[in-house]
Amino acid sequence: MYPDFEECHHREKLDEAIDHYRASLNLRPAGHPDRSSSLNNLALTLCTRFNQFGDRDDLDDAIELNRAALTLHPPGHPDRSMSLNNLANTLSTRFKLFGDRADLDEAAKLNRKLYVQVQQPCHQHHAERCLRAPVILRRTVRPSLSERWSKEKLEQAIDHFRVSLRLRPAGHPKHSTPLGRLASTLRTRFKQFGARADLDEAIELDRAALALRPQGHPNRSSSLNNLAVTLCTRFNQFGGSPDLDEAIELNRAALTLDPQGHPDRFMSLINLAITLHTRFKQFGGRANLDEAIE
Repeated sequence: MYPDFEECHHREKLDEAIDHYRASLNLRPAGHPDRSSSLNNLALTLCTRFNQFGDRDDLDDAIELNRAALTLHPPGHPDRSMSLNNLANTLSTRFKLFGDRADLDEAAKLNRKLYVQVQQPCHQHHAERCLRAPVILRRTVRPSLSERWSKEKLEQAIDHFRVSLRLRPAGHPKHSTPLGRLASTLRTRFKQFGARADLDEAIELDRAALALRPQGHPNRSSSLNNLAVTLCTRFNQFGGSPDLDEAIELNRAALTLDPQGHPDRFMSLINLAITLHTRFKQFGGRANLDEAIE
């Protein structure tokens, strides 16, 4: 299937932006006071293109650019926390997609360094310090019993994300980010210890994050899937067909945002199939099973 015009046009804009950022970086050689800014801008745009079109070379390049930016921000530099955060994020993304444990280990070390700074007094100028918990708390692979997170670590992560939420209050352009991260960690604590209040709060946080990502927002699909997962978790634990029905509609909506060739389409297909199969097992209905198989 050929990409539609809108997709091609978007790709052209990304390619053009990347060319401009590469040119800007060449004009800021080693020793230039703004070199780190050009490194970060190019890395961010390469990550955006990777998220849209899935070329691993873009992700690999972004990681090397983030490494270079980090070397320009030694301990004590006001932008060091941002560089630690950026490199840890891209390494974590590569681990989740390609499974190299070395990426996860390196990301965990970087986030531990960042987490140490979270324990220090926060000032608005250094607010980026408080935007990440150790990457081990964000693994997407299901932990074995021996890897289950301790209640102390979960409490620490939840406190950390509540601080992040206070630093990015309603009206902040990135308010949706700590909402989603706090919801995810509360959902993890529910799975570990079973407190219904954690799950209910996670759903409200996911709803709030989704409301901040309307049609056209690049992360809307992710928020749709996150809310669907949390609703399915509540259905599986406590019943309630409205939760399952809503999760299915959210998964359908996410799938429409992940067309053929999109790197997240496979996961959206799987999520929808699982919820449809769950509804079939609970309530019957051949249409649910047929759609899940398709």
